Amino acid sequence: MPVKSKILGFDMDGVIVDNSQLKLKIAKSLGFNLAPFQTPAEIIKKIMAPEMLRKLQLAIYHNPLISIEAPLMPGIVSLLGEISSAKIPYFLISRRLEPEIAIGLLKKRGIWPKYFNESNALFVITPEDKNTNAKRLGVTHYVDDETKILSVLEDVPNKFLFDHLNVFPESNNYTKVASHEELAKYFL
Repeated sequence: MPVKSKILGFDMDGVIVDNSQLKLKIAKSLGFNLAPFQTPAEIIKKIMAPEMLRKLQLAIYHNPLISIEAPLMPGIVSLLGEISSAKIPYFLISRRLEPEIAIGLLKKRGIWPKYFNESNALFVITPEDKNTNAKRLGVTHYVDDETKILSVLEDVPNKFLFDHLNVFPESNNYTKVASHEELAKYFL
């Protein structure tokens, strides 16, 4: 029986883009001295009060002057180049509520429209929307930086937790990877 072709899916923030330094900077301006390992979404929400977390999120994800400062994750450009060369279909499925700000950041970093563009980038509202779109697109391998998102992706057979800060435990529900070089072993 032939092996089904891979179709890859990527989250944006925490996978393609590294917001950790921005989170540290904004949190400090709000009176929180955080360490890098405290910046993943599932951890920071346990530290900051909801109203302060909302201020941080508004600055990072909704303010184009701040959002544009986020660098790409190390190794992502190389990985996208290899995936493109191998002609493996891939998609960006992000919960960024203001796509124009996300696209502006990706343009500034040189990966829009070269790797992501209108034909392979989707911006959705809920985690369940990620699953619905992944299923519709036939995504076989999806990488996200949040365990709660991976748990919702019921229709994606191969789930990867991108944990570049090594703060989450291993799980039977996903494969944990710490870098894009490590992810390449599964994707290529």
